[in-house]
Amino acid sequence: MGLSPFARTDFLFEGGSTGALMAALGQTNSPLGAPENWSSTLRTTVGLALRAEAQIVLFWGPEFVALYNDAYAPTIGDKHPQAMGRPARENWAELWHDLGPLLEGVRNTGRTFVAKDRPFYIERRGFGEMVFFDVSYSAVPDDDGSVAGVLCIVCETTERVRAEAALRQSEARLRELNETLERRVEERTEKLEQANAALRQAQKMEAVGQLTGGIAHDFNNLLQGIAGNLDLIRHRPEDPAKVSRWSEAGLKAAERGARLASQLLAFSRTQKLELKSFDVTKTVAGFSDMLQRSIGPTIQVEMYLETASINVVGDPVQLELAVLNLALNARDAMPKGGGRLTVSSRLLNIVNDVALPSGEYVELSLTDNGSGMPPETVERAFEPFFTTKEVGKGTGLGLSQVYGAITQAGGTVRIESTVGAGTTVRLYLHRADAPSIEVPEQPVWRMGNNSAGRVLVVDDDPDVRSFLFESLAGLGYVSIMKEDGLEALAEMERLKPDVMIVDFAMPGINGAEVARRARAIHPKLPIIFASGYAETAAVHEVLDENSSLLQKPFRIEDLQVTLRRLLAEPTS
Repeated sequence: MGLSPFARTDFLFEGGSTGALMAALGQTNSPLGAPENWSSTLRTTVGLALRAEAQIVLFWGPEFVALYNDAYAPTIGDKHPQAMGRPARENWAELWHDLGPLLEGVRNTGRTFVAKDRPFYIERRGFGEMVFFDVSYSAVPDDDGSVAGVLCIVCETTERVRAEAALRQSEARLRELNETLERRVEERTEKLEQANAALRQAQKMEAVGQLTGGIAHDFNNLLQGIAGNLDLIRHRPEDPAKVSRWSEAGLKAAERGARLASQLLAFSRTQKLELKSFDVTKTVAGFSDMLQRSIGPTIQVEMYLETASINVVGDPVQLELAVLNLALNARDAMPKGGGRLTVSSRLLNIVNDVALPSGEYVELSLTDNGSGMPPETVERAFEPFFTTKEVGKGTGLGLSQVYGAITQAGGTVRIESTVGAGTTVRLYLHRADAPSIEVPEQPVWRMGNNSAGRVLVVDDDPDVRSFLFESLAGLGYVSIMKEDGLEALAEMERLKPDVMIVDFAMPGINGAEVARRARAIHPKLPIIFASGYAETAAVHEVLDENSSLLQKPFRIEDLQVTLRRLLAEPTS
């Protein structure tokens, strides 16, 4: 017993306005006739399309009769509703020379046609325009197995494509303006390198200004981690196990904040790279435990280092930071269940390379089995502040810092990536001619060791003074706290400190001037500069054999080692 006409049209009931148009096709001269007489395959396919929220149009039969859902109707403008149930050539005449062969190809070969941002010329609002769609055209077999139609799932991307084109034009105009400005600067000054550096710095600082909101968001999250854990400790001081856990969590948040500040300083070039010869294998291998802890236990880290006792030119601290940045990016690209990160090194003799002078280089590579990157992302990966992560998840400074640190040391960085197959980042480090100089580790001084030393602290921040007071007391020191350099200098003769800790950036007179005047009173006074700007050239200019740097934020262990070196091993 066959289906009743009513049962044969029930697939149209939830089809919205376009479903209602299809129901009335039996009263028109549509080549398809009434829906109750359609084949079971056609009824099933149309029913699925009508209920979908995606933009779908089905071209059926030898004349490619158009059937589409509510989501698709707006994309054809004033062609709707007369296009419903009619041969496509009637209503898509202006682009039939383009659309027709695409549909014929799918019907004749049975192969799916897929394209991103496919351009089409269309007249849908009383005028012609170029529009863009992501398209997937698939063959649909009829009840007898022959290809009877083409199912088109589309998504209009016109607004995005136009916006990207406008952005590219704007960037081109900006580049032209910058190039013009650079030429004028070059023509009007005898100094190409200083002028260009100033221009690039201004451009970077403008970018920093534009991203202040995002950076503030990151810092607020870090401050929440610090303040929240301190609040928990304040409310539950009697629970030592939880206090220990909360304090570790707060310290980790503070360390993440310090890393972000370090990235910003490196990008703005206020940090000074300390290039020297060092053993790259020893540096990377010694960093492996910290690397594993940073990316978590779900990521398997494998190391294949074939460059034992080979030295390179660079800054080992910046190399560690570069490897950490790359490892964190790899972790974020891997599935939640974990993945594998392979770190390897080898010695290469490079010649005829456009980016590197001929010579021997250590290639340090990090390979992950994550999601990979498309070519357009790889092309922009080293741009400052470019990130594919959602807002608040990344600053876009990591890879630009990696690139800056490696290229300043005479090397380069390259990325190879395949979507779905992972990424390899290769760092090329120039082999050093001279061996590295081994610096013996300073033993850590235990809390509470009696030193009988007097420490004069000069810092305008009350929270820093409070931290230093408690820390020094715990280490067995007598400390004198001053918030003003002039006040400290006025009492220098009476106080007779064994060592002075001074903030570098203070109102009134800065730490460098305080140190200069203090040395006039006490020439051999050991001085520790403690500052958030501790890597600037200004600080390096005042350092000598009786002084040292502590970059904020620092931990008690760092303070211990520095004090011991200056007090236990004084120089004349």
